[in-house]
Formats: sequence, C-alpha cells, structure tokens
Amino acid sequence: MKFALFGSMFPDRTAKAEEQICGVCEAIGRNGGELCLPVNFFYSLPAPLRQRIAPLCTLEEKLPPVDMAVSVGGDGTFLRTAGTVGDSGIPILGINTGRLGFLAAINYADMEETLQEVMEGAYKVEDRTLLKLSTDESFPPEHFNVHALNEVAILKQDTASMLSIHAYINNDYLTSYQADGLVISTPTGSTAYSLSIGGSILSPTTPSIILSAIAPHNLTSRSLVVDDSSIISLKVESRSHMFLVSVDGESRVLDESVSIQVRKDDYTLRVVKRVGHTFYETLRDKLMWGADVRKQQK
Repeated sequence: MKFALFGSMFPDRTAKAEEQICGVCEAIGRNGGELCLPVNFFYSLPAPLRQRIAPLCTLEEKLPPVDMAVSVGGDGTFLRTAGTVGDSGIPILGINTGRLGFLAAINYADMEETLQEVMEGAYKVEDRTLLKLSTDESFPPEHFNVHALNEVAILKQDTASMLSIHAYINNDYLTSYQADGLVISTPTGSTAYSLSIGGSILSPTTPSIILSAIAPHNLTSRSLVVDDSSIISLKVESRSHMFLVSVDGESRVLDESVSIQVRKDDYTLRVVKRVGHTFYETLRDKLMWGADVRKQQK
C-alpha cells in the first residue's frame, strides 16, 4: 500500500511529537508500505529525523495518488489533512499524538497493530458528511476553505455586544438568535465546538445538522437538530457591522450586508476505522463515561 503522511507544522511541536512522527514513518516501512511526505512538512522536521526517514519516503509538492492518507497529531492536524485530501476520495487514518482526539482516534500505542491490520485489509471506512459555506457575494477569498468537516461558526468580531442572527431553514423563518454566535455542526463535529456549548452528541453517520447558539440571551434557546438535506440561510446584524465566519477554525471577517448559506456538501470524507472499535467506545474513553475519578485520585 502507498501512504501519504501529514503532521503538525506548528513551530511549538514537541520533540516527543516529532519522534512519534518518525516512529509512524518507520512502522509503515517495517510493514511493507510505500510512503510519501509533503516537501514542506519533511523540511520542518529536525535534520537528524530527516536523515532517519529520508530512505523510507519520497517527497511530493502535491498530494499524489495514494491508497491512504495518515494524519499524525491531534484533531487539528486531521482537519488540515482533510482539507488537503478534499474530494479525492482518499481515506484518512488518524493517529493521535495530541490530547483528546475524536477524529484522530487511534492511540499512538496502538499504531503498529493498526498499521498491520490496514496492510492486511482488516479495516473499515466510514463516509462522513461535510458542510459547504456560500454567500451572496464573491467568496471565498483565495486559499480560504469553505468545506467543513466539523462546523461553520458565526462569531463576534471586535465588540462585546451580541449578534442578531436571523436564521431560515429551507426559506422558512426559524428564529433570530440574540447571542455571541451560532455554531452549525456536522455529526462528526458534534464532539467538537458544538459539544462545548451544549450541543447534542450524534453518531457521526447520522444524516443531520446541529444548530447551537453561543451564550444566547434567551435561556429557552436550545440546540436544534435538522435533516441534513436542509439549507440554512443566515443574515447577521452586528453593532460593529462586521462579524467572523469560521470554517473548522479558519476565520474571515465579513460585512453584515453579506448573507450566508450552509448546506450539506457535494462529497463526503472517508475515515478509516479499526474493525470492532466503535464510536461509543471512543465516547466512553475520551469523555470518561462510567469512570470513577475518585479511584484515580487515590
């Protein structure tokens, strides 16, 4: 099998994280896989690590035809890998060297065993829904991603005052949120930003979209789940006449005159999962459901 490997490009990447990246490269080689690395990522690694993995890989400027992409890091790295893979149909395997990791769900300690299973074809692939952002003006600016695996968020830009967000579902008026913002989430993103503001947790293959207000003025405002065939239209009012739109954490400032639409994307992202490992197991592990923290403190 041929793999493309992606990792964190942040300058504060730890020595441990870099060693784990190198460990994944070496494990792919040990298991008979071919490996490609992006040129800029390869040269972001320290020289001693480059010398170790150089014989194991080829360097590519763009994503080549591969059987699988491997994301080594946290969920942020996985999201950036998803942006690179785009609509190519290449499945992504997420190896977690970060903290929580719902997208990068394979623990580094299980990496070798997982790669062996992948080489033997003993894995499954889930199709994950994405959201697509569009506006009534020329958009997006160059290099701005409009495809969200986790969420599209409307946020305050430069004032403490709340936003007024007028929301329509399939051209039917829903409500006017008086809030600090609004998060529109995929089922995959239900365990990301949406979860932190009280949104519902959905199984990642559920055909739904979640709308959750951020710090709403009206305490009866609750998270709403709608069918993923819905088209969500938004008109924003702001005291500063500007607001932020964020797509999987990448933000741009827009004028309040710009109207927004969010809908299910035209393609899905393919995520590699281990056979016998379920989303519910991940929930129990990551959110410590059923764990007695009193025992851990002794």
